[in-house]
Amino acid sequence: MNTSFSGDASQASPHWLRPLSLRAKAVLAFGAVALYFAAAGVVVSMERDKLTRVVEDLERLAQVEATLARVSLFASHTVLKINESYFNAEPRDIVNSVALDVESISAGLGGLTGWYPHAAEMGGRLDRALATARASPAPGGVIELRRAMHDLTADLDQLSREARARHESMWNGYRVTYDSVTVMAATLSLFGLAIFGSLVMVFFRRLAWDLRLLAGRAVEVVRGYRGAPLEVTRRDEVGALMDAVNRMQLILREREQQIEVSRQQRFHQEKMVAIGSLAAAVAHEINNPIAAIEGVAQQIHDVREGGCPSGGGFCQPELILEHTRRIVGITRQLQQLTRPGSNEAEWTDLNALSRATCTFVSYDPRFRNVRMDLVLDDAVPAVWAVADHVTQVLMNLLINAADALRDASERRIEVRTAIDGASVRLEIRDTGSGMSREVAARAFDEGFTTKAEGSGIGLFMCKTLVERDGGRISLESEQGSGTAITIWLPSNCPER
Repeated sequence: MNTSFSGDASQASPHWLRPLSLRAKAVLAFGAVALYFAAAGVVVSMERDKLTRVVEDLERLAQVEATLARVSLFASHTVLKINESYFNAEPRDIVNSVALDVESISAGLGGLTGWYPHAAEMGGRLDRALATARASPAPGGVIELRRAMHDLTADLDQLSREARARHESMWNGYRVTYDSVTVMAATLSLFGLAIFGSLVMVFFRRLAWDLRLLAGRAVEVVRGYRGAPLEVTRRDEVGALMDAVNRMQLILREREQQIEVSRQQRFHQEKMVAIGSLAAAVAHEINNPIAAIEGVAQQIHDVREGGCPSGGGFCQPELILEHTRRIVGITRQLQQLTRPGSNEAEWTDLNALSRATCTFVSYDPRFRNVRMDLVLDDAVPAVWAVADHVTQVLMNLLINAADALRDASERRIEVRTAIDGASVRLEIRDTGSGMSREVAARAFDEGFTTKAEGSGIGLFMCKTLVERDGGRISLESEQGSGTAITIWLPSNCPER
């Protein structure tokens, strides 16, 4: 018998092909989740770096805008001062009064060169206009300075508009990047949850299915299932458990076969014990016709002319034939009961089997002075059973009945057959001492007996054999009123 299982093959597999335990699978799943979210974090972090750079650019642009606003304010204030004092003051005084403001404006323009390289040129023109106005303190120099200031103001307004447009563009870019990072983070998170959630659901669904299948098979094995083994589809602890259930099924089947063989041996021993108890009575029964045969044979041996010497009449050789036939009948019955019978069910004449068994057991001394009534219905059909099983059951029940009649005042056993629906009923009733309710409830238990030298297998064997043939058996008993055991055997052939 091939007893190899899938679990044995894993022992010879390479290290990298060996089955993973549930714990190892959980660790791998956790590592995969951590790796995925780490990669997603790196991607999101790179996008967030872009956001950081945009924010830094916005901050620098805000500083530039503030500088532009301050410079524009100084330039406007300077132009206003020049316009107010142009007709009321000397050109030299006007130049001196705005010189500090112009220098501040130049310094402010110098801070804008990082963003606007031509700011230095604007500052240079302003410085040259201021130097010209100082060198030639005349109305023409003031007018040139005022024109330079007007040009600067126009340039600063243009720069301010460009800065605002750039600020708006960068802010829009920030919002787009921010939305992109948000959507990306949400998408990666949802995608990861969906993928790993689906994998977890599939894993646990299959695990639950395999566990339900395993639990169902374990219950079936306990209830007697001995069919094909469970297919091992996993290579983890659950697969090892499936393999263990298959091994349990195989071991139970082998154990049941051993128990069945042992039980059959015990049944046969019980049958041989019952037949052995009849051996002395059969031997005595055979001795009587043998003695008669011996006497007649002796007379024939001693025959002389004129007849037998014992009486002058003819000898009686027909007695030899009569007693020989009697011996042959007894030995035939003994042979039929002792030879191994077929274990296959077949159509059996229950009445004929009952008569033969009752006749044979009547030779037992325990049936001396026991009245045995056979009430057999000639209309009963054949039963579908193993004839040897029926013989063993009937012999055991008759011997039990005889033991129960040992101290009874009326010693009578009744064997009755009758049709009962789709079955044939066989009833064995005695007038013995009966049983108490507690004893009757345990009568069919294996190993239970009330006899000092009993084995406790008799009635258990009867119940087992009857049920194996598709029948059923029941016991009714009342203490002091005898016992009746009824057997129902099928009268139709079951479908195979």
